[in-house]
Amino acid sequence: MALRNLRVIGPDGDKTLAEWDTDTASSEQLRQIEIEFDKKMQQGFFAADITGGRNVLIKKFDPNAQILLIPPVKGG
Repeated sequence: MALRNLRVIGPDGDKTLAEWDTDTASSEQLRQIEIEFDKKMQQGFFAADITGGRNVLIKKFDPNAQILLIPPVKGG
């Protein structure tokens, strides 16, 4: 069993958008999480697989990854 989550960095710290067990998550549950991931990517977010300290940027949803979404940088 591996518990994974999709988190986003915000002004108040990390927020968990979704959490799933890689062994028991249904394909529908994973599809809904992937849709949320894709929405954030279309908004310009960056995604990192932080599983076990990997810290690798990713562009596609991976149900086996701990995913951290990072908002786009805004100049000013």
